[in-house]
Amino acid sequence: MLKFCCLSIWGWGSLGIVLFLITFGPFVIFYLTFYILCFVGGGLVVTLLFGKTNSEKYLEQCEHSFLPPSSTGVPKCLEEMKREARTIKIDRRLTGANIIDEPLQQVIQFSLRDYVQYWYYTLSDDESFLLEIRQTLQNALIQFATRCWGYSSE
Repeated sequence: MLKFCCLSIWGWGSLGIVLFLITFGPFVIFYLTFYILCFVGGGLVVTLLFGKTNSEKYLEQCEHSFLPPSSTGVPKCLEEMKREARTIKIDRRLTGANIIDEPLQQVIQFSLRDYVQYWYYTLSDDESFLLEIRQTLQNALIQFATRCWGYSSE
């Protein structure tokens, strides 16, 4: 069985080679080899010449550049956050009634103090996160109050 398989492969391979040579002529092997060598050699020459000139131009630009290096990543973000000074403006109105708003503000303050600040201050001293949480809670309470007011008037 193995001999038959090897003969079959050799037979089909030799038939393919004979048909290829009959179709394209006996010198096609030399032409094909010459074309492949020219293609590879031309690619190497173009890569070496143009790559060398482009890299030399790039290096000259880098050497003559007097710009300070830019900081990247986390240090750059921290630097930008420190430069950014936002004015803090807190609207303490929630429902429109002071008798309700003041206890709700105390509940928000105590909740932030007891459940958020104790772990957050181990991560950062920045107050903006706590202010964002406060503002989000206040917006949620305002939406709740306006929707309750809308349902009770109907």
